[in-house]
Amino acid sequence: MGSLLSYSAISTKVSAMRSRFLTAGQFRDLAGMQSVPEAVEYLKSLPAYSQVFADFDGSELHRGQIEQLLQLSLYRDFSSLYRFSNMEQRKFLDLYFMHFEIDALKKFLRSAVSGRTPEMDYKAFEAFFLSHSRLNLAALSESSSLSEFISGLEGSCFYEPLESLLANGVTGIFDYENAMDTLYFVRLWKNLNHYLSPSERDVIKKCIGEKIDLMNLEWLSRAKQNYKLQAEAVTAFLIPVYFRLTKEQTKRLASSSTPEEFLRILKETGYKNRFFAQEEPSGSSIRLKELFRSLLDAVYRSSGRKNPYSAAVLNTYFYFKEEEIRKIITAVEGIRYQLSGSEILSCLAES
Repeated sequence: MGSLLSYSAISTKVSAMRSRFLTAGQFRDLAGMQSVPEAVEYLKSLPAYSQVFADFDGSELHRGQIEQLLQLSLYRDFSSLYRFSNMEQRKFLDLYFMHFEIDALKKFLRSAVSGRTPEMDYKAFEAFFLSHSRLNLAALSESSSLSEFISGLEGSCFYEPLESLLANGVTGIFDYENAMDTLYFVRLWKNLNHYLSPSERDVIKKCIGEKIDLMNLEWLSRAKQNYKLQAEAVTAFLIPVYFRLTKEQTKRLASSSTPEEFLRILKETGYKNRFFAQEEPSGSSIRLKELFRSLLDAVYRSSGRKNPYSAAVLNTYFYFKEEEIRKIITAVEGIRYQLSGSEILSCLAES
C-alpha cells in the first residue's frame, strides 16, 4: 500500500523513533522506582524523554507538570515528523492534529467548569499550536465558566456544536466531551476521502473504522451495565459512523434488556471472533472493557506492520506513543501512592 518511494524516508525515520519506545524491561524498572523524583530521573535517562525533562528537578514537579512534559514530547515528535513529511503526508497529519486540539480542550473545559486554575500551562506548547491551530489558547486558559470556555471557541469548528448544547441547557462535562469526540471522528471519516489516495484511505479507514466500532461497543456495554439507560439515550452518545458494526446491530444492542441478550446480538456482528475466540462467556461476563485495549492495540499493530509505506506508519506511531505516555503516567501515579512494583505492573496490564 502507498508509495515505496514516497514513504521510504518517513518510514525509516518512524522506525528510528519507535526504537526509543520503552521496553517491557524498562517499564519494570520504572515501576520499581521508590519515589516520583527517582522516576523522573529515570525518565531523564531515556532518549525519548531526556530532552523535555532535562531542565527540571523531579522533586519540584507535580503530577500535572509531569503529564504536561510527557505531552510535550508527543508534540515534539509530531513536529519532527511534520517537518520531515512531504505535502501528501502532511495532509494526513493535518487531519490528525484535531485529536491534539480536543485533548487540550478537554483539559481547559474541566478547569473552566470546576473553577480551578488549569494545571496545563498553555505557553509551554503555544508555539506548537500556533503552527497548526486557530484555537485561542490564552482565552481558553483564562475561562472560569462553561459559557466563557465556549465563547473562547468562537471562530473554530468547535464553537457551533458546543454553543448549541449550552443554548439547550446542557451542562454536563460528559456531553461536551462526547460532542467534541463525535465531531472529530465524523470530520476525520469524511475528510479521509478528500485528503488521501484510494489505497491509503482504505488502510486508514479500516483502522479508524474499527476504533470507532470498538469505542461504540465499549460505551454500549458500559451504558447497559452501569447506567440502565433507555435505548434512545444510549444511542445519542454513540459516534454516528458504522464500519463492521451496522446501524441496525447498534440499535439492537442498545435495546437489549439483559447481558445474555447483549452477548447473543454481539455474536451476530462482525466482531464475533474478536470477542469469543478464546472462551465462551456466560451470564453477565461482558469482557469488553478488558478486551477493548488489547483489540485496539492489535488493530493498530497490524495496520502499521502490513502497510509500512503508507499513512498507516504515522497513524500507528502516534497511537502507540500516546499509549506509552498513558502508561508512564499510570506508573508515576502508582509510585506516588507507594504501590509495589508488581501492583503497578498489574495496573499497566489492566489499563
